[in-house]
Amino acid sequence: MKFDTVPLSSALAAEVRGPDLSQPLDPTTVAALRAAWLEHKVLVFRDQRLDVEAQARFASYFGPASHTQAPDARSRKHDPDRRVLLITNLREDGRPIGFLPDGELQFHSDSAFLERPLMATVLYAVEVTDRGGETLFANACMACAALDPGLRARLEGRRAFNVYDYTTQVKSGTLDRAGLPQAVHPVIRTHPETGAQAIYVNRLMTEEILDMPPAESAAILETLFAAIERPEFVYEHVWREGDLIIWDNRCTQHARRDFPGDQTRLMRRIGIAGDVPV
Repeated sequence: MKFDTVPLSSALAAEVRGPDLSQPLDPTTVAALRAAWLEHKVLVFRDQRLDVEAQARFASYFGPASHTQAPDARSRKHDPDRRVLLITNLREDGRPIGFLPDGELQFHSDSAFLERPLMATVLYAVEVTDRGGETLFANACMACAALDPGLRARLEGRRAFNVYDYTTQVKSGTLDRAGLPQAVHPVIRTHPETGAQAIYVNRLMTEEILDMPPAESAAILETLFAAIERPEFVYEHVWREGDLIIWDNRCTQHARRDFPGDQTRLMRRIGIAGDVPV
């Protein structure tokens, strides 16, 4: 199957035009898509009409689906398929049926609080609001390459503590770590397929750099967060119904803008299992 790849920014992301993902893809097309994905880090497919099985089949071209989706599993009430996580503000009896129902989200790499974070995320837009809810994708490799060489040298071999704490998105200093999913990962990780290095601490989940005075850790983390968020390293995606995006969590981070709470937003996520960051 032939397709065209159209870059969406100078930093990362490309739109793929041609494939109908509701149908199986041949091995040659899959290999070409994987190569495009490694190059652009984020692939966007517009105007797709996909059920869960079609989305899962597409995800399988990149790796096995992960059943470890999130500590909050209420979305299974709505969709019992353990491969699927609903990102939605829909509620039943006043309770969210899915995950991450409201508001903006700070930059992060999916499931960095797990020992084996997701390698990739496949997100499909079932229903979107008429404004807001844009996803910002950042090239963590570009951000890493732009760091001051002296700072890069100081970060060699350093590791950071990441924790699941979506409820507040505020580093209060009084977090009950014992009761939350958590993992320690390199501050800078190496991509296992391309060899590129990327910043792997993020504003949403990273609490501290280990074995470093708190004030120094906080200052360096803020520098790294600011590097990730530089506009020249970011592509902002405006969602339309039928959009499917796959992104590489090993070398990108993403954030979400706020959206109207009185409109329905329903996204269907399938995560692809990853390895231990090094």
